[in-house]
Formats: sequence, structure tokens, C-alpha cells
Amino acid sequence: MKERIEKALENVILLDKKNIIESGFVKKIDLLSNKIIIYLSLSNPAMHFKNKLIKDITDSIKNQNILDTICIKIEMKSDIKPVIKNIIAVASGKGGVGKSTISANIAVSLVKMGFHVGLLDADIYGPSIPLMFNIEEEDINTRIHKNGMINPIISYGVKILSIGFFSKYGQAIVWRGPMVTKVLRQFIHETDWGELDFLIVDLPPGTGDIHLSLLQEISLKGIVIVSTSQKVALSDVNRSVGMFRIQSISVPILGIIENMSYVLTKESKEKCYFFGKNGVKNFSKKMNLFFLGEIPMLQEIREYSDLGIPGVLENENIKNIFLKITKNIINQLSMK
Repeated sequence: MKERIEKALENVILLDKKNIIESGFVKKIDLLSNKIIIYLSLSNPAMHFKNKLIKDITDSIKNQNILDTICIKIEMKSDIKPVIKNIIAVASGKGGVGKSTISANIAVSLVKMGFHVGLLDADIYGPSIPLMFNIEEEDINTRIHKNGMINPIISYGVKILSIGFFSKYGQAIVWRGPMVTKVLRQFIHETDWGELDFLIVDLPPGTGDIHLSLLQEISLKGIVIVSTSQKVALSDVNRSVGMFRIQSISVPILGIIENMSYVLTKESKEKCYFFGKNGVKNFSKKMNLFFLGEIPMLQEIREYSDLGIPGVLENENIKNIFLKITKNIINQLSMK
């Protein structure tokens, strides 16, 4: 009987194309009358990964018709002690809406509030976090590896890791999905993050391999969505919201930020809504999302970003804008 169960479990395939028997996840199988108890030991604590695994195991065993009436009980034990309290991803279906700028300034805002913070640049094909923090290539060679683990670089109090540390400025990253997944696993599980209150993950645009891999590899406490009020941007954001709300993924969305919401005219200081007025606010109501706040299109934000300095460190207005948004994120996190 156990051999038949093991044979059925060989049909449960993981992201690396290995089944759960090959991967060593299955530690023991017990048979008690009409009950099958499978003991699994996981290195991945993500709840959505566990739920999918339980479903795949249950379906595979039932498809084999091993018993007429069965009760399958799966007991799991995680191999990893959590040292990161809250992992939050910053996402948008649209490129160019300012996710990296917002990720950088939220991370530094959290540091200024007294938290231990990490920032993972998960945009493999277009990493920009090194530029946002003015981390140059010569800083990396002596600081990136430590005792076989990847050692993040600390800038402005934030522990940072990016594929940009491993490639020359402007070099194209031309990788297929499995290679991207492998690198992200290393960044998550083979990095000496230490103890963190928050790990901010700067996601790439879209709803592809990188998003699915991350959702299966880490236990996200929540998603922060970024968009402009432009209809084209909101159309893509709508798809991202749909992905995060898929039942098998089901990651809480903490809220949405409206970036580049308006420009102040020089003469009258009136608000000019370059991408449209209240588009994100109306979208948030329609999609039942908490509105985390708006960020105006300020020249200073762009200038400080180009200098590699998070604007919250240099400008009181920028600081207050991001402080309010960061506090809203923390409040939503506690409610979730």
C-alpha cells in the first residue's frame, strides 16, 4: 500500500521539475484503517504554497483509487525559523509608474521609524534599486559574499540585494524563466538577511514567472499596489489585482498608491492632473481597495532618485508624504 502511495506522490511536481519524493519533502507515511497520514518537512513556509501542495497530493492519491473511502491527513513541519517578520511586495501591472522609487522611499521611511528593513529588487530584467541608492560596482566585490551566503549591501540603513550587483551597468539580462526562479530562490533563502521587521520586495511589471515564483517561495504578508490615474495603467493594475486574488494565490492587498497624481503650476500653484483626476481613488472604491495615499509629480523626487538618494532623507515635504503612506501600510498590515 505504501508503495502505491509513494507512486502517487511521484506525480506531485514542484517548480524545479522534481517530485516531492525526489525532493525529500516526504518524511513518513502512516496507514491507520482508512486514514492516510503523510508527514512533510518544508523549507518553504508560504501558506499559498502549502495549500496548493495539499490539493495536489490529495488529488493524486484519490486518482489512484487506492482506497474506496479514505481520509487523508497531511502534517507539515517547516525547516526554517522565520527571521523576517513581515514581507511586503510592491507591485503594478504597468511599468514606469514608480514602483522602485516608492519601494526605496518606503524602506528608508521604515528605517527612520526605528525598524530593521531589507529591500529585495526582484526586477531581474530591469533592476534599478542600485541606482536609487547610488551603489556602485566597486562596493560590491568585497561585500557581497560572506561564509557562502549572499551578504546584502547596507545603504541608508537598508539591507539591499539586487541582480544589478552582479551585472555591469546597462548590461542586458537575457534569461529564461527557470534561471530567474533559481536566482530568486538564492536571493530569498541563501541571503544573510539577519532579523528584519520588514522585507520590501520591488516586483517587476506584469503577472509572469517572477511573480508566481515569489508567491510560491515566500510568505507575503501583503501587497502594495502602485499606479497612475491613466486608464492604460489602471487596466494593467486591474490584471495584477486579479492575480493576487486568485484563490490558489490569495495574498492580501494592503492598498493602492496613486503616484504622479498631479503637478503644481508655477504661477498659481494650482493642481494640474497630468494623468487624469481621481482615477486611482475611483478604482480603489470599485475594487474595494484601501487608498494608501497620493504622491504628486515633484521634480525633487526625480532629482534625488537620479543622485541615488531617497528623497525622504533630504526634503521635508517628500518625507511627510511617504511617512503618511508608510503609516497607512503598517495600519493595514495590523488589520489584515
